[in-house]
Amino acid sequence: MSRGLRQTLALELKVIRYKDELAREAAEDAEEAAAVERFAVETHAQAVAGRREAIRDHASGAIWTEAEDLEGRDFETPDDPERLAGELEAWLDAAVRRPDFLRADIDLLVIEACEAIGADPNILYEIHDRGRPAPPVQPPEAQPPEPQPRASEPADSS
Repeated sequence: MSRGLRQTLALELKVIRYKDELAREAAEDAEEAAAVERFAVETHAQAVAGRREAIRDHASGAIWTEAEDLEGRDFETPDDPERLAGELEAWLDAAVRRPDFLRADIDLLVIEACEAIGADPNILYEIHDRGRPAPPVQPPEAQPPEPQPRASEPADSS
């Protein structure tokens, strides 16, 4: 084999190895990107499920507190807690599709959910005492007493 042929074959082999290495790196990059995407989807799903559960817990507190307040009434009325719980689930199904679902203030979402299903969100905040605290009462500032002349000091006789 001539020297030129050996150099050509060596160069072709080097190009093939380089292409294989590029393909392997591209496959690794695609696999890593897919893993990152799966992680992002799983994390988003967990965040949505957690937020949904928190809203359900808070709003259910308002529903069932109203039901306890109405104890003894026929629960085939529009205030039926089971019906309200079903409406809450329907509201949550729609709310999770909102782009601001994870960024919105959870208290505002709870209030919106309660209002959407006809529950009183004020009950919830009375239960958890989440109203704004009253400003602390400041005692009036005491004035320091004026100094009295000492008995041993002569009074100013000017």
